[in-house]
Amino acid sequence: MNEQHPDITTYYIRTKNKTRKIVSYISDDCELRNTHLKINNFLERRFIPSIFSKGYIKNRSIYHNAQSHMYNDYFILMDIKDFFHSICHKQLAQKIFYEINLTKSNQINLLECYKLISLCSIDSRGLPLGFITSPILSNIYLKDFDNIFYGKLKELNLDNIIYTRYADDLTVSYKTKSTVKDVNMEAKIAETASNILKRYGLKLNNRKTRSINLNVSNHVRITGVNITKNNYNFRHLTVGRSIKNQLYWDALKCIDSDNDLLKNKVKGMLSFVLSIEKAGFETCYSDLMMAKVYSLGFSSLAELIMSIK
Repeated sequence: MNEQHPDITTYYIRTKNKTRKIVSYISDDCELRNTHLKINNFLERRFIPSIFSKGYIKNRSIYHNAQSHMYNDYFILMDIKDFFHSICHKQLAQKIFYEINLTKSNQINLLECYKLISLCSIDSRGLPLGFITSPILSNIYLKDFDNIFYGKLKELNLDNIIYTRYADDLTVSYKTKSTVKDVNMEAKIAETASNILKRYGLKLNNRKTRSINLNVSNHVRITGVNITKNNYNFRHLTVGRSIKNQLYWDALKCIDSDNDLLKNKVKGMLSFVLSIEKAGFETCYSDLMMAKVYSLGFSSLAELIMSIK
């Protein structure tokens, strides 16, 4: 429990490059969580998201984020540094005021916008990872950025330029017949994004900026989803072999296990894989691997996982 905020608790998770502070509610029915649900519903009914944003929006997902770029050849992938923790409350309040009153005036005043932000944050700057309200507030914050950035990209006159954003991950793609890496274009696009982000008190994580040319490589990974192509230039989306192998071995561990965390993890992984590849993902498994599944009395790995209780 947090002494200043009795309805929340905090913990830390270690990722590859950093430690992230996560804020969690003390229970599903605590007063703060119920308040956040009401605020989130209020915002969802009134906010029209950017067409470029694919995260935290109904009927949009990492699948749609990658799918948007499926038939382009050149990809530039960027990441906003410490995005949620760097959001300026003053700018956010002004953006909430504008967006909520955009279609119908006097729905909320500026003082109420500041109060809303105060209820949805724990520090004088930024939004907590873990609060129900943080995703939609972050999309409100970057809606202008999305539109301005895409307008600048269009000025580059690249073939079939496409831009999407999933939370703090920015993806730009376009068609090219060249097999040579266009370093100048990568630098120009990253510089454009960086210059616009400065207006919002944000910056790119330059270490994570990278480019992929599908005329050279046979796949690109966008927010956890691979776009792959074969020698005939046929494209499809996949989660990748390593995740599917992990799903297989973890599923077998569940057969004689009482580990509910592992069981829930496996069911969640299956849902994720099916959401990206739909069907046929088991073709990557060897005959010996599938023979083990059949010997357990199941016709498929998916059937095995769905039988787990």
